[in-house]
Amino acid sequence: MRQFSLTNHKGDRLTILEHGASMQSWSVAAGPERRELILGYANPQQYQQDNSYLGAVVGPYANRIGNGNLQLAGQHYQLQLNEGKHHLHGGANGLHRQQWQLQQQTSSSVQLRCILPDGHSGYPGPTAFSVLYQLNTDSSLDITLSATATQLTLAGPTLHPYFNLSGKAAPINQHQLWLNAEQYTPTDSDKIPTGQLLAVAETALDFRHCKTIGTVQLDHNLAVTADMQQNAAILTSPDQQLRLLVRSDYPGLQVYTGDYLAAPFSPRQGICLEPQFYPDAPNHSQFPLRLTSPEQPFSSHIRYQLERG
Repeated sequence: MRQFSLTNHKGDRLTILEHGASMQSWSVAAGPERRELILGYANPQQYQQDNSYLGAVVGPYANRIGNGNLQLAGQHYQLQLNEGKHHLHGGANGLHRQQWQLQQQTSSSVQLRCILPDGHSGYPGPTAFSVLYQLNTDSSLDITLSATATQLTLAGPTLHPYFNLSGKAAPINQHQLWLNAEQYTPTDSDKIPTGQLLAVAETALDFRHCKTIGTVQLDHNLAVTADMQQNAAILTSPDQQLRLLVRSDYPGLQVYTGDYLAAPFSPRQGICLEPQFYPDAPNHSQFPLRLTSPEQPFSSHIRYQLERG
C-alpha cells in the first residue's frame, strides 16, 4: 500500500495512504517533543479491515441517508443499506474502501483520484472524485474535495480523522471545545434527522463558549456558517499547547466524541470534527444542498489550522 509523506519548513509531517485517501499520521513539533494529532494504525494493511472510517475520505455522501432513499429529478435511487435500514458514509464500499490513484505530488501536497462506476452503492454515475491535501508553512492543512459526474448525482464527501491533541492514548475528555453553532439538527432513534432545526441553548450541544468536553457524548450535526473566513470549531489540547481551528464552506459540522471506537483504540480516544452537508439532506427540502451534474461539478474546501500555545 503506497504512502505519501508531506512536510513543511516547521517540521510538520502528514502521511496519506492510497487506501481511502486516508490521513494515517499528522505529527508536529510541540515544544521539545513531537506530538501525533490523529489516531492511526501503525500497519497500513489494518486500514483494509477498519470499521471506524479512521482518517478516511468518506462518501460519495457523508453521514446518513434515511432508508437509503434518494430522489433526483423525479427518479428514485435505492442506496445500499449498510447501517440497519439506512445508508451511511457512501455504503460498505464507499470512498473509504477504494484504492485512490496518484495524480500529482510535491513535498507539501498530494492529489489523489478515484472513479466510482454508475450504480456503485446505488448512486448514479460514473463520478470521478479528487482530493488535494496541501500542508502549508503556517501549519494549516487545506483539503479540496472535488467531483465531476456524467449525469445528475449526489456528492458530499468529507474527511474523518479522529483528533487527540494531547499526543497520548487518553480520552479526549480534558480537551476544550468551542463550536460556532446556534442550532443543530435533532434526530430520531436511528440518528436520522427529523427535519427540524433546534437551538443548542440549554442542551449538551451548547459549546458557544469554550468549555471542557467532559463526559458528554456527541454524535450530532451542528448548523454552522459555510464560510472559510470564520471558524466552525476550535479544539484545544488539555495542556493548552495546541489549538486546532476548523473552517469549511460546508453548512454542517458533525461532532463525534468517538464513543464507539474499538481495539486497538479505546472509546473516546479521539474526536471527529467533520464538515458536511446535513445528514439526510436530500430528503428534507429545507436543508441546504448542492447537487452535482455535468454542468455543475462539486467542490468543497476544508481547512484545519494548527496553532501552538
